[in-house]
Amino acid sequence: MNTAMNKRIGATWLWFVAVALLGLQPAVHAQRMTEQYIPIGESPGISGEYSYIGPISAVDTSQHTITVRDQEEGVQIIQVTPHTLIWLDRTKMKQPNVEGDFSDCQSGRRVEVKFTDEDKSTAEWIKIEIHAERG
Repeated sequence: MNTAMNKRIGATWLWFVAVALLGLQPAVHAQRMTEQYIPIGESPGISGEYSYIGPISAVDTSQHTITVRDQEEGVQIIQVTPHTLIWLDRTKMKQPNVEGDFSDCQSGRRVEVKFTDEDKSTAEWIKIEIHAERG
């Protein structure tokens, strides 16, 4: 009887841990799905903590990098990969944000970049502030 009770307690404990861990997943997944629609600098838990905001000062199309100048951290050269998500933040135009691409990375445009790594060299996503329709 004691062994059966221990198994039942163990199974209940494992079930509780699994449910608790799965409960955390929807919040993370939901933010990833809605991140496109959040304006630059307003991502809860990311902006100011895990992202870099500033104007693009250079674009290297051959290396697929952008250089961003931040007042606090200085100049950062950022690798843009085929997996980097790029969104156009059209909040100032009072229009919904849309997907963009590397060609939207232009000198002078303000961006927010979230990195895939701790050394801040590769972009997971980039939001580009747009004031007028791209042409």
